[in-house]
Amino acid sequence: MHEPTFPDLPIYSEHTRFEVDRAIGRTLFACDLSECHGACCTMPADAGAPILESEIPELERVFPIVKKYLSEDSLATIEGEGVWRREKDGSVTIPAIRGRDCIFVTYEDGSPTAHCAIEKAYRAGEIEGFPKPISCHLFPIRIYPKGSSFEIVYESIPECKGGRARGKKEKIPLVDFLESPLVRALGEERVKKLRDALGE
Repeated sequence: MHEPTFPDLPIYSEHTRFEVDRAIGRTLFACDLSECHGACCTMPADAGAPILESEIPELERVFPIVKKYLSEDSLATIEGEGVWRREKDGSVTIPAIRGRDCIFVTYEDGSPTAHCAIEKAYRAGEIEGFPKPISCHLFPIRIYPKGSSFEIVYESIPECKGGRARGKKEKIPLVDFLESPLVRALGEERVKKLRDALGE
């Protein structure tokens, strides 16, 4: 597996203030692709995954490298919309194919399981510093703007039933499973503080 290299971290500055959903500390969770088939990348929605302004140049940087993994539908959507779009509320999202699959979804050898082409290229060592957008990397944890601060929440969705079952069976806390993206977003020191606040 490609070792993480994140030179400009954490994503959220040390001055950022957060509120934390206590459910994060009570939840056992570990993704089970054999059950969900990558549903978080293919769920019907009006908009695709949210991204940060700072991730726009990253998506533009990696697209020429990952495009070889993408379907004709993905490439056609990107031709028409680009690799990101601005929503009416000013937020930025990744386009989806006909309101469903993320444009960066790839399927391997006829499998029904959706994979992220960016992550695939990252794991292969073809790109560095950007394994996927942080909202995708953290899911089912989300970080939402809330006034002058941010809220860190756990989103429990039906499609993640298999992840909850695996986490419970293998006794894997959500914060352990998402340690790497949490550190990427917050930095090691704040992740330690998060664990303390959640009573870990």
